[in-house]
Amino acid sequence: MSSQKSEKKQTQISVIGSGIAGITTAFHLGQKGYKVNLIDPTVNLEINNLNPKNGTQASLGVLMGNIYKRSQGRAFLLRNKSMKLWKDWLTQINYSESDFMFEKPLVKLANSEKEYQSMIELSNNKKIYGIELLNKNSLDFWNAIFETKLIGGLISHEDGRLNPIKLIKSLMQSLDQIKINKIAKNVIRISKNNNLSDKSWNIDLENNQSISQDYIVICSALNTQKLLKPLDHEIFLEPILGQVIELELKKEVSNWKEWPAILNYQSINFIHHHPNHMLIGATIERGTKANIIYKQKMINMNNTAPKWMTNARVLHEWSGIRARPTNEPAPLLKQLEPGLLINTGHYRNGVLLAPACAEWIGLKIEGK
Repeated sequence: MSSQKSEKKQTQISVIGSGIAGITTAFHLGQKGYKVNLIDPTVNLEINNLNPKNGTQASLGVLMGNIYKRSQGRAFLLRNKSMKLWKDWLTQINYSESDFMFEKPLVKLANSEKEYQSMIELSNNKKIYGIELLNKNSLDFWNAIFETKLIGGLISHEDGRLNPIKLIKSLMQSLDQIKINKIAKNVIRISKNNNLSDKSWNIDLENNQSISQDYIVICSALNTQKLLKPLDHEIFLEPILGQVIELELKKEVSNWKEWPAILNYQSINFIHHHPNHMLIGATIERGTKANIIYKQKMINMNNTAPKWMTNARVLHEWSGIRARPTNEPAPLLKQLEPGLLINTGHYRNGVLLAPACAEWIGLKIEGK
């Protein structure tokens, strides 16, 4: 056992990209005893969602793990594994914020008869995961909130939200505790090491710096394509923009006691995080620039928004780019060559899937 620990300490791994995939991969590998670099030019910059440095910082941290329709297959297994791992990981991460926690539950409202029929089927198949249809009282509550007549809805007691900013700050402090080396530089290129060194890979950084590594794990979203092309590995990713808006309501709403951690309605996530503040967000459009038309559609809910929304003031707004694979399922978890792995292209489920994807990388490095 001691020889294995010694071998891990000698194994040098560089994780490129400091979104949630990169941070959690570095955290998991560091916990395993490996010598890890986390490389990203923004790795030491202030973490906040008003000026997001990556898609993770602009996200809402929604965990829709159990509410997923399927009960088998790769996507289901990753979600299922991550939901279990998050409970364990949250006991290990250094808590820098006293109110940092996994907030539950999640409520999803049906916007059509077809959607409600799907919910009925889901609640029948996934009772063991804490999913059930909303009762009449709950439905009456939401009808009053949205000034409409809803078909139905469901509640997922074990799904919810992790505040992404507090999560990243806490993870970053944990990385310092386990002595992960943060390198705030751009990666110019990666290449196979043709020297007589026992290290397989070479990373060229800006300012003519270079490091040799046993393993490289690329977690850099859209930048993944540029790094891999010189090595003749083609990865196809497209940018998808997520938008978040913070609304200041005209008056404090004291009767919203039943508001869950996350409400999902018309594919929009609602978080009532303050007596008179509401976060609304969705991953809604292709490209890298926010379109005001899409933003207005989200705020107006396609002309069905209740008065408390239409009368609210936009306090802040921000957006973040996610990378979506164009010809294969998200996320991309691959060993491209011995010592070269990718963990990227999570699209809208980066925070949810982070632990399971990090564990997959760890198992590959261990040869399992």
